Amino acid sequence: MGEETCTVCSEAVSKYKCPTCRAGYCSVKCFKLHKLEPCAPPDHSTPAAAPSKGRVLKQSERDRIGDDDEEEKYRLTPGDLQKLDESTKVKQLLMNPNTRALLEAVRKDPNPVEAIRALRQRPDFEELAQALIGATAMTS
Repeated sequence: MGEETCTVCSEAVSKYKCPTCRAGYCSVKCFKLHKLEPCAPPDHSTPAAAPSKGRVLKQSERDRIGDDDEEEKYRLTPGDLQKLDESTKVKQLLMNPNTRALLEAVRKDPNPVEAIRALRQRPDFEELAQALIGATAMTS
């Protein structure tokens, strides 16, 4: 199966999928552009169709969202992922069914950033957030 192109910029390979409509995108910049217009979950009652291409964006619209350098500084490295995998505290917190339900709700939320921001007010979710931050901040 060939690699799909980003449904937003049509310039790069799509490495990620929108959690709502499953459209492919290549970066946070393109995801933010995609989220400027409402999307809906795919309709599974009809035969599968390729995600529709969004409107062609002007360069000024793409520049307005930000650049990949900004995105890069927040991306987890393979080393960070290894630290998370080795963290007994993170694993322990993720075993809690309530925590897993909260994470699933964030995954399904059309605005996950706001959902996380709201959940950070909950002590149980904040404990997970701090464990994740702490695990990736550890030195090897």
